Amino acid sequence: MADQTIQLRIRDIIVEKHDVKTFVFERVDGGELVYKAGQFLTFLISLYGHEIRRSYSMSSAPDVDLFPAITVKRVANGEVSRYWLDHVQVGDIFNSLEPAGRFVLHEEDRGNRDIILIGAGSGITPLFSILKQVSNNDEDSFVTLIYANRNDRHTLFHDQIAEMETRFASRLRVIHIHSQPSEDWPGIRGRINNTRLEQLVNKNLHFLPAQARFFICGPYDLMRSVEITLHYMGFGKDQIRKENFVIEKLPPPPPVSYSHTIHLTFRGEERELLVPAHTTILDAAIQSGINIPYSCKGGRCATCAAVHTHGALHMSFNEVLTDRDLAQGWILTCSAYVDGDDVRIEVR
Repeated sequence: MADQTIQLRIRDIIVEKHDVKTFVFERVDGGELVYKAGQFLTFLISLYGHEIRRSYSMSSAPDVDLFPAITVKRVANGEVSRYWLDHVQVGDIFNSLEPAGRFVLHEEDRGNRDIILIGAGSGITPLFSILKQVSNNDEDSFVTLIYANRNDRHTLFHDQIAEMETRFASRLRVIHIHSQPSEDWPGIRGRINNTRLEQLVNKNLHFLPAQARFFICGPYDLMRSVEITLHYMGFGKDQIRKENFVIEKLPPPPPVSYSHTIHLTFRGEERELLVPAHTTILDAAIQSGINIPYSCKGGRCATCAAVHTHGALHMSFNEVLTDRDLAQGWILTCSAYVDGDDVRIEVR
């Protein structure tokens, strides 16, 4: 079974900064790309004779932008970002997996609540998508964006965010923090630290703290620090969403492991799948020719998520599924190991 992919054509390229470009797409088949603000696209790119998968967050928002778009920043020694910025042209066609990701607002998150977006550098990309969606479509919430950069020159989407802050002044506040500010910078200097974050959050809550929703994207150390601070302040796990594609090595397989045969439902077809010892469900499926969609293979993006309906298994790592997701049976097949023969999995 081949991956279910869609073909996307570049219809426009916007130079944001000298090392950042936004790529605007249209479906080759003329259909609409259905996605949620904050999700990402995983591109299957052939470079140097082999396939490379790279995920890029959408910088566009449905019902706000006419066409979907991603924004790519040059990464030092990054072969794929160099390819995007130096070689991709209008009219080029790419294969991509369907939009995926759980860094999104759910329908029940709408209404009288604070939406607090916390990001640094290019981590603004999915936050910008969510910012556009909430500002344009949810008149009852209040949005606060806490955005850290070196200075104005390194602030991605600076002018667009400033325009939105003016247009939605009654329910949007933007707080810039600069670590290398210009001499005339009137705003906050330094970095997002625990004390500063606690003060900013408490100062900018307009509704009950239990109703607040936080979205964090940026360097791993920043996100970890922000998450710890928010938990210390009393905010629960289901109030916090993170997005991180800096993938560290997964924990090793369990020291004691046995082969098991499970029931896997994929694209409406139920199959028996042999999962060898010390092997994740995702790797076993790929080895058997069952191409479950995946991207990071690191427990952080949920592209490979499936629903566990029966039997015993465990995940070695999970940085994306919330307690609510887990209660509904969701697992990450890239980090899931089987503990019995009566396991049933559905890839939806």
